[in-house]
Amino acid sequence: MKLHALSGVDQGPAFHAAVDAIAAVLPEPRYPHIPVFLDDLPDSSARLDLMRLAVLVALERVGRSVHPVPVTNHSGYLPDHGWLLSREEPSPGLTFLKGEKQPRERIATVAESPGGAVRVTVGETRFEFQPPSEEECRRLLEAGAQGATLRFPVMPSPGPFLLARGNEPDELVLWRLGLPTAWLRLPGPVLAATYVSKSHLNALIALIEVDGELLVHHVGDGDTDLTKLRIPIDFSVADEAEHDLSPLYLHSVEFWDVRVYFRRADQWWELRWSPGHVLLEPSNSKLHQPDSFPFHTRLDGAGQVLFGPGGWIAGLRDTGWTVWGYKGDDRVVPVPTGEDVLGLTEIHERPALLTRANGVIRARTAEDVRTVVEFNGPVTRHYELPWVAVQRSPHLVEIIDVATGAVLHRVSTA
Repeated sequence: MKLHALSGVDQGPAFHAAVDAIAAVLPEPRYPHIPVFLDDLPDSSARLDLMRLAVLVALERVGRSVHPVPVTNHSGYLPDHGWLLSREEPSPGLTFLKGEKQPRERIATVAESPGGAVRVTVGETRFEFQPPSEEECRRLLEAGAQGATLRFPVMPSPGPFLLARGNEPDELVLWRLGLPTAWLRLPGPVLAATYVSKSHLNALIALIEVDGELLVHHVGDGDTDLTKLRIPIDFSVADEAEHDLSPLYLHSVEFWDVRVYFRRADQWWELRWSPGHVLLEPSNSKLHQPDSFPFHTRLDGAGQVLFGPGGWIAGLRDTGWTVWGYKGDDRVVPVPTGEDVLGLTEIHERPALLTRANGVIRARTAEDVRTVVEFNGPVTRHYELPWVAVQRSPHLVEIIDVATGAVLHRVSTA
């Protein structure tokens, strides 16, 4: 089963006609897996989002898959086949390492046009489309998972994605930046899951129970040795699905070193392949986080440090909470008594500690402090992007920008 950009939804003939027109002017990509840089601005228009989706689907058609990458906090090398897709015209552009600029022929924009039309510019070609009303566009964008209850949302991947349980133990809801939410049913109850969208792989990877065995299940494109992990168990995953959805962290670099990490009843476990057999045993580490490369897991045996994006590491020293890394000298971040430290993030290339006290989530740097959100329930943080997610209702999860407190994305299934 392939995970298409439109998995589980049909946007109608007018939408597909727009995709046909856009795809006809797109150049053949150098590689089939296309990274697409997207802005993640708050207060977006559903009409613009629907036409942006049309560009993404057209890019998927001429390639094989698209890999959304948020512009926020981006720092990396210019891919020689990637696109920049902006909801501003003219596009503000994007500067990569070494000062390289995104070439104009691989920049697309969507913007409001007089008379209620939406203007789509792809390279040198300009289109004008008449999408439906704002309400109808939002319905179309949210149709893929309508009716699903969002339970135990997690952001277990370095990419811009969110996973949650659906109504049943064998269901998952997948939100991907820029794409409609997908509602998936797997062959058995799910214990842990992640999503990988990276070069050769575009897949949902889950740890499920089938016929009394715990196994790694793969949905999507690409191959991975992780699927040889399979072992009999003496507990019911369906029962545990009522209490949690564990993130699934992956380690698969060499064919002889294949393992996954997951949480069960507040205990971290490791499922690994050893020549001739598979082992399931408690993990020797106390802290588990995804690395920026999806097939590496960051571990700390003692659980004394926090890992953050950009190579930052934080720990509690005699001088207080201190952040260090290759980007600069040690920085002491003041944290008042009574505030719990949730994790380490980055705001405008500066390290920041996420803290919580009395339902208030704050971002603290060495120089200042800002309130991210006031919320009494569980808060899920992203390990690479400056995002936190809060569940406002059984059918709504909001993804919030740590730097500003603005709601960037709404995952709605109502």
